Amino acid sequence: MLAFHGGGQVAAQMQQISGLDALADREHFIVAYPEAVERSWADGRNETSAEKLGVDDVGFAKAVVGDIARTRTVDRARVFATGLSNGGVFTHRLACDAADTFAAIGPVIATMATRVAASCRPSAPVGVVSVVGIADPSVRFDGGAVGDRAEGGRTQASRATEELWRSLNDCRPMVTSTPLPVLVPDGTAVVRRTYAGCRGNGDVVWYEIEGGGHRWPPHSYEGAEEASALRENGVSSRNINASEVIWAFFAAHPRR
Repeated sequence: MLAFHGGGQVAAQMQQISGLDALADREHFIVAYPEAVERSWADGRNETSAEKLGVDDVGFAKAVVGDIARTRTVDRARVFATGLSNGGVFTHRLACDAADTFAAIGPVIATMATRVAASCRPSAPVGVVSVVGIADPSVRFDGGAVGDRAEGGRTQASRATEELWRSLNDCRPMVTSTPLPVLVPDGTAVVRRTYAGCRGNGDVVWYEIEGGGHRWPPHSYEGAEEASALRENGVSSRNINASEVIWAFFAAHPRR
């Protein structure tokens, strides 16, 4: 599993926020944390530093997989990508442009760049499990300019991204919505949306967090840092563990 950090972050922050090291040790998979040029990924919005520099991050991601495979045993039917914010938007691009490498993606608080959606034609079905906050103040649930700034580029609405993947993977149009138990009264509630009949194990599952902000749930900080995160990015739901649900989906969705 490749885990892509958010814009303005570095790999070590993704490692800490996601808690994927402990999960990888428990479930026996390889996790790697690539680091972006100038702390941004070429996610298709044509506005990040990486894109302005002409960085080929799709080629880089594929090269990282190849590099790991030279020294570790890698099942090429079980190569996955997850990401946070800018890193999550980038995983949507990977699924569109590198379906020969990635069997499934798990974007968190990230929908698809509008420019990518217009031309997304994967060479094979790619499973998608997405975790989005309905109250996300940055990558908005209803789409539009990222961070409400024109220079941030535009992303699709969450439901539009969901529908695009449903269509690309030939899933049946009927969605099954399942409210998850509210375990912690933190002002959030989670609904899982699933589609059936998808082609080639390319299932599409969406977790919508009512009251959820621009955070990787259930990660939180301490003291003043958490207070600042709450003000800027909203609530990190404790009613879902993004890393756990993403890995459970990946484990069940190798490339056929």
